[in-house]
Amino acid sequence: MTVVLLDPRRPGVVPAPAVRLLCGPVEYGDEVPASVRAAVGLDHRPGADVLVALDAGSGAVAARTARGEVVVAADPVVGDRVLDAVDVMDRLWGFGGWEVTQTHDSLRRYLLEETYELLDAIDEDDRAGLREELGDLLLQVLFHSRIAQESPTDPFDVDDVADTLVTKLSQRSPHLTNGHTGPLDVAEQEAAWQAAKAAEKARESCLDGIAMAQPALALAEKVIERAGGAGLPGAMIPSELCTVRLGGDTDAEHRLRKAVVAFAGRIREAENTAEADRGERRPLSADDWHRFWPSV
Repeated sequence: MTVVLLDPRRPGVVPAPAVRLLCGPVEYGDEVPASVRAAVGLDHRPGADVLVALDAGSGAVAARTARGEVVVAADPVVGDRVLDAVDVMDRLWGFGGWEVTQTHDSLRRYLLEETYELLDAIDEDDRAGLREELGDLLLQVLFHSRIAQESPTDPFDVDDVADTLVTKLSQRSPHLTNGHTGPLDVAEQEAAWQAAKAAEKARESCLDGIAMAQPALALAEKVIERAGGAGLPGAMIPSELCTVRLGGDTDAEHRLRKAVVAFAGRIREAENTAEADRGERRPLSADDWHRFWPSV
């Protein structure tokens, strides 16, 4: 006497240990649809030795397990709960309530709040909080993906988002597909990542791709990092980008952001001037940066 529990997400897939049990009439749970019964291909007989069910919490399953019958089920698949989260998002959307009134723009503040709350949990080494805040951040990914699905001109869904991520990771991490095993050299890994990234995105400026809306301090660090990587001498970085001073007529965030934006503008101007002078876009040397740097 056995219960064969099919996965509701994959009802057409029979657990391997159950194959040998499906050799005669079986009892189907009421929740098992006709299409699945037809796929199994066995006659239905109430009280048969084997119960085929989809609902682990059904009365039929409970009655059999109470009698000590063995349950044969597929092992859980990592990521299945993410599919549950996608389903919950779809159900919320289907109610036509608050969710369907939201836009990518209206959700911006929630995305920022959840990100900062996650950072707080990391700073506090709060494991329970970390798990919760990661879930809240996942909700934002699902929410934005669901909104994008409704676009009349360029729709995409959460599967497209995941596919884009897998493609990016595969292209930038060659060890995933070249048969590499064992520990990686971190420096080589980072170099391969940056080389693949550069090949994917032919950028006009060393600053292309930087999120200019990020907080001023993070923005300053990113601009300085990119400029240094492009050969800009460290001595050319303005002191106001390296030291944050509190007080004054304007807040420190505003002053720093203004200084970073101005510095970024000079970097782009130098790159454009060099291109116009040489007739092509190519990396600048330290001497080039000094030669083409715009006067303030």
